[in-house]
This record gives sequence, structure tokens and C-alpha cells, in this order.
Amino acid sequence: MNMQKAKTRALYDSLRSQILSNLLPSGTKLPSETELIEQYEVSRYSVRKVLDDLSSEGLIEKHQGKGCFVCQSPDGGSITPNSSRQILLIASRAEHFYFLKSIRGIEKVLQESGYNLTIKLSNYDSQKEAHLLQKALSENYAGLLIFPSESAYLYTNLYLYRYIESNKVPCITLGNKLPCTSLAYVISDDYAGGRIAADYLIQKGHRYFACFMNKEEYSGCMRYAGFMEGLYKNHIPVHNCKIIWFSHTEQDSVFNDTILKSNVLSLAANNVSAFFCFNDVAAVDLYQLLSENGFKIPEDISIIGYDDSYLCETNPVPLTALHQDPELAGITAAQNIINLIEHGICSQSVSLPPFLVERSSVKDLT
Repeated sequence: MNMQKAKTRALYDSLRSQILSNLLPSGTKLPSETELIEQYEVSRYSVRKVLDDLSSEGLIEKHQGKGCFVCQSPDGGSITPNSSRQILLIASRAEHFYFLKSIRGIEKVLQESGYNLTIKLSNYDSQKEAHLLQKALSENYAGLLIFPSESAYLYTNLYLYRYIESNKVPCITLGNKLPCTSLAYVISDDYAGGRIAADYLIQKGHRYFACFMNKEEYSGCMRYAGFMEGLYKNHIPVHNCKIIWFSHTEQDSVFNDTILKSNVLSLAANNVSAFFCFNDVAAVDLYQLLSENGFKIPEDISIIGYDDSYLCETNPVPLTALHQDPELAGITAAQNIINLIEHGICSQSVSLPPFLVERSSVKDLT
């Protein structure tokens, strides 16, 4: 798909989804052709084609000399603060350690305060997340708690989050903050976590590193950025750290990929003495790969995880990891969403400090 077709499709998808989700209610006048051309950087022909398509679908009607108006209203109404005691949580994947403990904290506070929790899953799919958000905005939820999908990217769901923000819909994100919005969040201070990991490894005498990070998550980018600052502040050349990025679709099978597997093993065999991993799942997968290929942990390679989950203690060599407290994050987010709903307090963003839990997966080279 060429760039012009992609932009035309983006215009069509954006207008259609806003109409179907009631972001553009029945009777609303659409922006003018000139405004749409400027906003979406498409031709006048493309704008007219999109408007013709929407008109053919019965979603808009054209009035000569007046413009285009929405003629279909989706079922349901928009969110009104305090009109419901139901809060929606959109989680990425409920079986993950972090989500399970966060949900425990959320439910504890909501139940004590007389609110009910509905949980829906995006499965790290930004399109599914968009569908869930659109549906939520046409239903009677008091507020939204969201683990964003692909939070490191500026993607098309941004218009939904900006709508939520501009219309003061009570909403808090967990696990990751969203770029280009001022929505309240409750996250781990991932930048500090990366810095702590770097400082610790350097104190242990390590000088050559590799980071194994999730490229889709804001938290992964911040952990890597903090690690790089740790090198810089300790006068270690930043090129001494190699980076391997993965996505959620790759994590379960990343080491079945011949090229990625070869890259990891090559780094382990050449200078790199320590890996800093995005989370404990990645750290355990790395441990298994290295062990299966003759490397001993920590004698040959050191590993640091992130989360401090049960996986660290059950691993054959217990893993050193950055500790974060998802239950506290859930409690904090629930308390703050109630404040947003009941008192309209909108500046409740929190970064919870992580700390290192030392076990047996890092060798002291000093």
C-alpha cells in the first residue's frame, strides 16, 4: 500500500470509528474538506471518495452548501461521571504475573468503595484495544483503567485517548504511560530501574553488556534508556552495550528464530558478560537458551530480570531482578480513579520506585 492510499485509509477508518463509537454523535457536522485535507495530508479527491463511501454506508448525509453530517447514532450513551459504579479494566493479558497482582490490588479497593470491576483483554493488539475503547465510550462506565498496547508507538488509538482526555473521561493507565497525552498513570519508574541495573553490574566489575528489551512497550524503552544513562554516568562507553529488541508476538518464539538465536549466542560468546532483560519471563527464556548451549550461569554469563516474580526463585539458578510491586500499583490506580470519578482530581500520576533483589545469577568480577 502506497503512502497516499495508507493516508486515505487512515482518514476513512478514523471517521468511521468515531461515528460508530459515538465520538461523533448523530447530527454532528464533520470537518470541512479543507480541514480534512490539512489534518490527514490527503488530496481533495481522497477526501471526497471517503465521504462518498461513508454516505453510501448510511453513516453521513451531505447537505448542499452546508457540509456533511452524521446520520447514524450508535447504540448506548457516552460516559457520564458518577452515573455508574462500574469500572472497566482493559488488560493486555490476564494470566501474566503483573496483571494478576495488579487486578488483586484494584479489586480490593473497588470492593471496599462499592464499585464493581469489569475486565476485558486486548491481548497486546492495538486494533482490539481500539474496539474495546470505542465500545466502552458508548457504555455507562464510571471510569477506565487501561494497560495500553504498543505504548511505545504513536499509533492510531491516540485519537481515542485524546478524546478521553479532552472530554474528561476518568481514565488511568497502568504499567505504561502514553506519549503525547497527559492522562494520569501509575507505573514503575522504569528509567530508574534501568539505571539501578547498570550501576549494580558495573559495581560487580562488568564492562560489556547486552539488553534484551520489548520494543513495543514504553517501559522497555525506558529501562533500556536508564541502563544507557547508567553506563554514561559510570564512564563506560555506551557502545559496550548491545541491544536486542523483541515484540510480544515474538517473545514466546524469539529463540526459535535462527537469526536472533544466533545473535544472542554470538554476544554471549564474544565479550558480553551480562544481560539485562525486560522481564523475568525473558530472563528465564534467556537462561534456558544459554544453558542448552553450554553456558553456565553466572560463571560464564550473568543475568538480571525485571519484576521479581516467582520465576526468579523457581529458576534453577535464582535470578537477581528489579522488584516492582504490581499489587501496590493496582491499589494506587484504583484509589486514584475513584478520586477522578468523585472529585475530578486529574493530576494523580505516580511512578513507583523499583529496587534490586540480589540472588545468584550475577557473577562478581571484581
